[in-house]
Formats: sequence, structure tokens, C-alpha cells
Amino acid sequence: MKVSVLMPTYNHAATIGQAINSFLMQQTDFPCELLISDDASSDDTASIAKTYAEKHPDRIRLFVKPSNESLMKNYKSLLEKAQGQYLAILESDDYWTDERKLAKQVEFLDLHPDFGLSFTRWQRLRDGEFQLSGDETPILESHNHQLYEYLLLRNIIFSPTVCFRKALFDKYCSIADYVDLRFATFDYPVWLSIAKHAKIHYLADNTAVYRVSSTSISNSGDLDKRLGFEYETARIRRYIIQKYGSGSLKISQISKREKIVRARICFRSGNFGRGILEIFR
Repeated sequence: MKVSVLMPTYNHAATIGQAINSFLMQQTDFPCELLISDDASSDDTASIAKTYAEKHPDRIRLFVKPSNESLMKNYKSLLEKAQGQYLAILESDDYWTDERKLAKQVEFLDLHPDFGLSFTRWQRLRDGEFQLSGDETPILESHNHQLYEYLLLRNIIFSPTVCFRKALFDKYCSIADYVDLRFATFDYPVWLSIAKHAKIHYLADNTAVYRVSSTSISNSGDLDKRLGFEYETARIRRYIIQKYGSGSLKISQISKREKIVRARICFRSGNFGRGILEIFR
């Protein structure tokens, strides 16, 4: 198997069909599989996924959990079943827009063994409106494709755009740690771990839509939830630094950046007092 696409899902009956169809439209000359793990959804997510799996048994494998666990445990179960040389992520509320997304990334990674991960441009979909991401080419060029230190300050890689080597994940990433530490997000520690040990490829093509949900902790309108997510991101950052160091960055630089981000969140929400407190925390 060349590529295993991971799709953890929970209560996404309204969007999972579009996500699966965007996988099925991929045009490749290599085998790829879609692994769907439903975390005991209470809506029709599992039945919709089952319909697709029954129609495409050679391309889609569905696993339904008897009880709800967690996003990280859902990822763990998918990773244990993945057979691909490469991994891609397609959460069930996102979707791909380029039918050659996987083909382009695999072609590059096959030809460049010193690169561990490929990511692309993407569109944000919020309240029915699309917004195209910025072109990250200058950042990649200025960092000579080594993004570790930059990513410690700012995450520019979004999960539906990636394709990465499973061998690097197996060597440098610990999903068991992510579960035990109850990380709020799977992608950020993976990007950092791979960026520390391999070059990162950027494809300036727009290949995916990242759907902004009001229930997502990283995009919530609730100030406490958004700040909580930023503190969780900082916790992941500390975990990675403990394992792989901070490069040429000083811890004080990273801490300053974290305070600024949290303060901006407060200011944009109109809570200026809380923003000041975050700066001097």
C-alpha cells in the first residue's frame, strides 16, 4: 500500500460524505486506502460511512467503536491499522479539492528522500465564505525547507493538506505519549517531530478546504476555550522541546510569543483586562 488516509470521525453526518467523495476522486497510479474510525457517533455518521465502505471495499475500511473514547485514541487505532508507506489526514469535516493532491505529493516525496512531509495551500470555510491561505513559499525558501524553529513559534501546516512518511512517524512520534498526555490535537506534535528530522516540502497549489466549526476548540468563540487551546498548544510545544530541543531559539522567545498570541485573542474578544493579565502572567 502506498498511502493510508486517516479519517477519525464523530458526529459529522452532515459533512462526511463530501470528505469521502473527495478521497474517491483522487487520481493516482498507486494504491491508497481510506481508513475511517467512528468514535461511537450518536448521529448517522457511521451508517453513511458504511454505505461508502460497502460500495468501495477495495478502497475504504470502516471501524466503528462501541463507546466513545477520544480523538487521540481514535487516531491511535487508525495508525495501528495503516498499511501505507505514506500517511495523509482527512478529518471528516474537511475535504480535498484537487483530484491529484495525493499524486503530486507522493511523486515529490518518492523523488526526494530527504523530505519527510509535504503540505499545500488550503481554503478556510467559515459561515459559507471561503478564504484562501497565504502563500508560504517565502517562508520555506528563507528556512531552506527546515521549518522546526519557525513551527515552534507559529503553526502554518493544516492537517488536510499533508502527506508524510510513515517511517518517520514511527521513528520520531509517539501516539502512546499523545494519548497518555491527553493532547488536544494530533497534528502539531507530528509536524514538529518530522520537521526536526527531515526537510519539509511546500506545494503552492490549493488542494483542500479546512472547515471552521463553532464547536472546534481552536476556533471557538468562547474566550476560555480558545485560551485553553493555546495553553494546550504550549504544553505540546514544551513536550517537543524536552525531546528535541529548541534549536537556536531561546525559551524566553517562545514564551514571549505565547503571551502575545494569548493577549491578541483577548483583545480581539474585547476583554482588554484579561489581555493585559496574559502579557504579564
